[in-house]
Amino acid sequence: MLGKGLICCVLVTALIAVANAPNARAQGRHRGAAGFGMGQGVAPVFVIGYQAVQKELGLKPDQVDRVKELVAEVREECTQQIQTAGLDSSGQQNLSREDRQKWMAETQPKWASISKNVNDKFRAKLAEILDKQQQVRLYQIAIQVAGSRAFQDAQVAQDLGLTKVQQDQIVAVGKEYSEKLAQFRSQGGRRDATERSAKSNELRQEQLAKSTEVLTKDQQEKFADIKGKAFDMAQIHQFGGGHSAKTKGVKST
Repeated sequence: MLGKGLICCVLVTALIAVANAPNARAQGRHRGAAGFGMGQGVAPVFVIGYQAVQKELGLKPDQVDRVKELVAEVREECTQQIQTAGLDSSGQQNLSREDRQKWMAETQPKWASISKNVNDKFRAKLAEILDKQQQVRLYQIAIQVAGSRAFQDAQVAQDLGLTKVQQDQIVAVGKEYSEKLAQFRSQGGRRDATERSAKSNELRQEQLAKSTEVLTKDQQEKFADIKGKAFDMAQIHQFGGGHSAKTKGVKST
């Protein structure tokens, strides 16, 4: 079963996909399965665990302590929902790369559902910890972490006034770049982690740029406004599946 050290994340997204795990070893084992398909939208609950984000928000010591408790609850809830959904990735280690990718594609809706369920469940509790200004900034960072997946978030789509045609176009762009990313990963070879991470980041940035082109000029300006000032993603290294030296380990506090 997946370890309790795993925090299911989409991002991020990314952003936003990416698993936010206090235990670096656990993340290394499970990031492929847990990250795929997670964060089909904006999920602040999965972003608050990063030290760099907490620093950006200017959390006070008592807030840090409360966030630590919240992250532990999120981690436990993720573990329970993953197990209930039957998403045990331990057996995937012996599969070929193609079969693992197929398994991740088939289970993507479940990962996305878990991400949304957990974020929705703990959203109110997170709001009790942060002040209004911190909540706004965290939401902005979560949008940036989600990258192109932010456009699949119901609130973002509503705020931007995305049409059904635009949403379909963005989904099509997502499929195109998912295929490109899968093709790159299937090539394997002797690429080191840094090279793989750089290429993955490059493709995701291209996807975000192409998705943004679907928006009207007014929508692009609105999107730039709601995601706020740029947050240095290198601080959490969310998109490559690894960790930079200066943020090593994405700790919960």
